[in-house]
Amino acid sequence: MAETIGFAIVSALATATGTAITVSATTASVIGSLAITTASVGANLLISSLNQPKPRNETQQSVLNQAIGPRVGVYGRTIVGGSRFLFETRNGALMQGIVLAAHGIDAIEKYLIGDRYAQVVQISTDGDGRWQVTDFPQINVVSYENHLGADGQAASPYLLGQFPGIWTSEHRLRGLAYVAVQFLGVKREEQQLVYPQSYATPLRFLIRGKKVWDPTNPAHNPDDKSTFGFSEIAADCILDYLLSADGARFRRSKIDIASFQDAHNLHAETVARKDGSTEFRYRLSGTYRFDEAPKDVLTRMLATCDGRLVRGPTGLIGLRGGRYIAPTVTIATRSIVRASLAQGNDRLDTYNRLKVSYSDPDAYYQPTELQARQDTASQAQIGVVDEAIDLAMVPSWTQAARLAKIKYARDHPAWKGTLATDLSALNAMGEDTVRITYDPLGEVDPGPMMDTVAELPAFGLRADMSGCDLSFSAIDSAAYAWNPATEEPPRPALPTYVPPINDVPIPSGVNVSQSLRSGQAYAVLAWNASPRPDTTPQPQYRNNTGDDGDYVGMTIRSDGQSAEAGPLTNGQTYRFRVRFVAGGTPSAWSNAVTLLIDTTP
Repeated sequence: MAETIGFAIVSALATATGTAITVSATTASVIGSLAITTASVGANLLISSLNQPKPRNETQQSVLNQAIGPRVGVYGRTIVGGSRFLFETRNGALMQGIVLAAHGIDAIEKYLIGDRYAQVVQISTDGDGRWQVTDFPQINVVSYENHLGADGQAASPYLLGQFPGIWTSEHRLRGLAYVAVQFLGVKREEQQLVYPQSYATPLRFLIRGKKVWDPTNPAHNPDDKSTFGFSEIAADCILDYLLSADGARFRRSKIDIASFQDAHNLHAETVARKDGSTEFRYRLSGTYRFDEAPKDVLTRMLATCDGRLVRGPTGLIGLRGGRYIAPTVTIATRSIVRASLAQGNDRLDTYNRLKVSYSDPDAYYQPTELQARQDTASQAQIGVVDEAIDLAMVPSWTQAARLAKIKYARDHPAWKGTLATDLSALNAMGEDTVRITYDPLGEVDPGPMMDTVAELPAFGLRADMSGCDLSFSAIDSAAYAWNPATEEPPRPALPTYVPPINDVPIPSGVNVSQSLRSGQAYAVLAWNASPRPDTTPQPQYRNNTGDDGDYVGMTIRSDGQSAEAGPLTNGQTYRFRVRFVAGGTPSAWSNAVTLLIDTTP
């Protein structure tokens, strides 16, 4: 019916104006459906309709103490902190409960204590697994019990055992991903070493976030979340946010699923890097708060794939962008009533250096700045004019570089402007790109003044139905081409590598001897040289009589392989040990050696 109405209206217009107007069946259907009101294509239409006054997102890598903490969602793989719901001592241990995400997650991959990853071993299947730290200095004193946020998850056995009668089987925290953490008490002289920030020792978690629907996977049932799986593919995460009750809240019947299937296949394509490795074309990783405006969240998500949400001729919301689409429709001079053109951006009205930041996994998913993309010729003429793009949900420097190239090309088109056309331009509705050929002198040899492929950021039908008004911006297929050998920038410098504890060698060949000087006894502790040149020794001793007293430091000798202490008390036994430290990370202590002081001649 809509198509019939559309053709009837177009025919009536043609009769009234005496002008032959040719439009496609699809265009006629759109005209009928919209009753000749207004149509728009190419822009993020959905974004503008989701503008709600909500606060911007804040960092999610801190553990917060709040009565009612922020509800946080997580897509892809990233590091998070969380909100404490429990912080109590019991039976000589500090117990913490930390919510990581306000939904189910796929897995907790790693645990960070301070600024390093802790090595762990699974010690039970309680909850979704209980894990014990196995490296120095938290070996056997820190443990975690995981709960991944299943709708039917049981209460924490850890907390049930530690808080009987207070924490009950009804405290299930269903639908919340959380960990129960236990800090065991340690000797007073070891507290500063094991818990350098005491009870506030920072805890963070590398997690695989929300399981989402992959519309290309037949095994995924959109009505059964238990069939979903983990995905970093941008299209899958964007689709999930659009449908989520804690996201944009759209019904599935309003979504163009086919466009998301097509986008998934594009985003899952592999792209080569200079070193020969590959990556998915468009990945997405990051967090959002439930009290954020959906437009803000979607803006961050769409930036990971050069994406835009559009309403097609049927009114469904689809995902486009991320690649070059050759045009199938041409708007020619004969259809153009009026034109306002600019050849390229005005160099005084645009930037010539684009600064780019992304979230690097090897920098703990903190903002990392990529080498700027710039136009040195323009800078020589007018100086440096900066623009910045924050790709907070992009976890790859090469993906960030490809997106920066696309943005720079889109913001510096060969042609841009506005056109007033007759109704034949309606054939361009719903197209990713169109070819525009225009010459103010008419279609004469040797060819049009402007012949370009362009995107249409805005497209409207005039109220008097006399024609269309549109804006255009040229786009070149070269913006999406990528040659890693010549275009891949150097990887940004990452934080100084702090070796894991097992990489710092334990001193060997440790021995102690007595040295007499003017009748007084001194101890000399010696060890073999470290196989790593970046280590420094840390020798200690204490009076072992009665097995009490704190360890104190020794004076390291100039050879770097021995240390001394004294004068020491005759008849007393002393204990000695040494460890190596590299990059702030210590090894385990050597085996202790003892020495009985004897000053008898």
